[in-house]
Amino acid sequence: MGRPPRLRVVDPTITPKAPRQFPDTSGRAMQRVAEGVLQLEIPMRHNPLRKTYSYLLEEARTLIDTGVPTGDAFAALEEQLGKAGLRVSDLERIIVTHMHTDHIGLVGRMKEKSDVRVYAHEEALRIQKLWAEMQDKAYDEIRSEIVMLGGRGFLKIFSQFESTFRRPRWRMEVDETIEDGALLELEGSTLRAIWTPGHSPDHICLHDAEKKILYSGDHVLPKITSHISHHTFMEGDPLRDYMKSLDRVRDLPVDLILPGHERAFEDLSGRISELETHHERRCGEIKEALRAGERTVFEVSARISWDSNPWPEMRFWTKRMAAAETYAHLVYLRNRGEVKESLREGVLNYRL
Repeated sequence: MGRPPRLRVVDPTITPKAPRQFPDTSGRAMQRVAEGVLQLEIPMRHNPLRKTYSYLLEEARTLIDTGVPTGDAFAALEEQLGKAGLRVSDLERIIVTHMHTDHIGLVGRMKEKSDVRVYAHEEALRIQKLWAEMQDKAYDEIRSEIVMLGGRGFLKIFSQFESTFRRPRWRMEVDETIEDGALLELEGSTLRAIWTPGHSPDHICLHDAEKKILYSGDHVLPKITSHISHHTFMEGDPLRDYMKSLDRVRDLPVDLILPGHERAFEDLSGRISELETHHERRCGEIKEALRAGERTVFEVSARISWDSNPWPEMRFWTKRMAAAETYAHLVYLRNRGEVKESLREGVLNYRL
C-alpha cells in the first residue's frame, strides 16, 4: 500500500493555460485521456447511456467511480485493469463522485477482493442514514408520493414492484469522508474536492489544477442534462442547489472535462451556459402549461417537451422520473415566487 493522501482545505490560486487537444473517447474502450490517467468503459445494460466511465489514476492506483453492480461490469473492470497491468487487489482507493448505483455499484465486490479504501463526501453518510431510516416504509412513502403528485392512476402498476422496495438496501462502507475544498494529495495527482449538490446531495467534482482536468461525474455532461429530481418525502430545493453548483465550477481553468458518461469535452463555461438555458426554458414551459389553470405535477409533466419519448409513449418508470424532475422545477419556481402551491385531498396543485 502507498502513502495515504493528505487532506487539507485550501483556496488555491490557479493560473489559466491555453486549451490543449485530447482524444474523442466516445464509443471506444479504455483510453489514455491524460498523462497518468486512463478512462475505463464500464458497460450498463438496459440503460440508454450504455456505459459509465471510471478513471484510473495510474501512479496513485486510484479509481474514480466504479460502475453498475453486474457481472458484466465487473468483468469489464477487471479486464481493463489487467491491460493497465493491475488487479483489483492492487488498487489503493476508490473516490466516489456520488451515491448512485452506476457509480458505486461495484464497490462491494471490489472490497471483497482487496483492501481498497473508499472516499466519499461527508453528505454520503447522511444519505445512507436516510435510506436506512426509510427502509421499512420506502414502498409506502413512494406510493404516497405518486398520489401526491397526481399519479393515482399508476398505483396498480406500481404495486407490482412492492417486493423490490421492501428488500434491504445495500450499505456502502465509507472509509474516509471528504469535505468541500479538501485536497487529496496522491502520487502523481493532487485533487481538490468541490461539493456540487443538485443531481445528488453528496455529489462532488474533482479538480486537478496542475493537469487542468475536471472530473465532473454527472454534474456537467457534454450532451444530455443531468437528472435533477425532487421527492415529497425529502426537504430542500435540488434545482436551486444545482444552479448554484454550476456557478461553483464555471470559471475553473480546465482544458479537459472527464464526465461519468458520454465523452470527454472542453469549454466548461459554454456548456454550463447551455445547461442554465435548458433549465430556464423548462421553467418557462412549466409556467406556460399552468396558464390554462391549476394542474398537478403529473398533469404538468404531460404538457411539456422531453428529450426522450413523448409523454404518451413513456413507460411508467420513465413517467415517474419525469414527474420527479417536473416537481423539482415546480419547487424551484415556488421558492422564487413564480408559482403557487396548494395541497388538497392529499394532492399537490400548482397555479400561476
